[in-house]
Amino acid sequence: MPAVVNHEERRQQIARIAADLISSVGLDAMTMREIAAAAGFSTTIVTHYFANKRELMLYTYRASVAHAQARVDAVIARDACDLPASIEALLPFDESSLKDWKVFLAFWQIAQVDPDFAAEQRAQAANADSILRRVLMARAAAGRGLNEADVDATSRRLLVFIVGLAVQAVFDTVGWSPQAQRAFLKSELRLLAGAE
Repeated sequence: MPAVVNHEERRQQIARIAADLISSVGLDAMTMREIAAAAGFSTTIVTHYFANKRELMLYTYRASVAHAQARVDAVIARDACDLPASIEALLPFDESSLKDWKVFLAFWQIAQVDPDFAAEQRAQAANADSILRRVLMARAAAGRGLNEADVDATSRRLLVFIVGLAVQAVFDTVGWSPQAQRAFLKSELRLLAGAE
C-alpha cells in the first residue's frame, strides 16, 4: 500500500526548499529542476504541487509573510503595546527572518512587472501597516507615546523605516547586525513614535 502524503505539508516542504534556494542562489537561478533535486524528488512531483515557478514563488512569498506574522503575533500576545519588539519581529534579526527578507526582495523583483504580484505586495504592505497601527493605537490608549491622531502618519513612517533598515541589513549583515539594528531602532523610535 502506498504511503499517505499530506499534500499541504509537501507544498510547505517544497516552499521551504525554494526559500533556501532563493536565499542562497537567487530567484533567477532557482528552477523547478533545482528544487526537485534539492528535495530528492522528480520534477514531476514538484510540478504536481506547483504548476510553474510563478505559482511556487507566490506560495513561498506567502509562507514567508506567514512566518513574519507569527513572530509579530507572538510579541503582541505578550504585550500589545511593545512597539520595539513588534518591529524587531519584522526585521531580519536571525537566519530565518533574513531568509524571509531575501524572499520578499525576490518577490519585489517580480512585482515590478506582474500586476497580480504587485497587488499581493500592496496587500502585504497594508497588512504590515495595520499591525503597526494596532500597536500604536494600543500604546495611545495606554497613554504610552503619541496620541491617536498621529497614529496613521506614524505607522506609515515606521513601515518605510522598517523596509529601509531591513534592506540595509540584508545587504550588509555585518554592519547591520541584530545589535546594530536594535541600537538604531531604539534611537529612531524616539523620533518617529515617541517610544522608549
